[in-house]
Amino acid sequence: MKQAVILAAGEGQKLRPFTVTRPKGMISIADKPVLQYIVESLVQAGVRDLVIVVGYRKEQVFDYMGSGEKFGVKITYVVQTQQLGTAHALARVKDIVDDRFLVFPVIILSKRIRLSISSGKSLKRC
Repeated sequence: MKQAVILAAGEGQKLRPFTVTRPKGMISIADKPVLQYIVESLVQAGVRDLVIVVGYRKEQVFDYMGSGEKFGVKITYVVQTQQLGTAHALARVKDIVDDRFLVFPVIILSKRIRLSISSGKSLKRC
């Protein structure tokens, strides 16, 4: 698999108050945003073409991740102005993805992040 879609548009309501000022993918664990851990894991797996679906506070993702060059990937952004779920997000990317691609929702880390932040512990590499 050479392409992945990262679903990072949601507001992250379950992670409040941590997401009041930033999207859930930009919550830092051990001085790195969660989104960076995801990208680095995908790079280790040989994935270099990423599509990131953004929405809530998207500018923070744009500013930090940029074109992806500093991570060794090419990032294409798709804006989901209304967060209407996973199927809606995937419908937004259908014209730019290959026939086969990975889907990585940032939300799967939410419970682990919340526990880590509230306990003051650092997460090991995801």
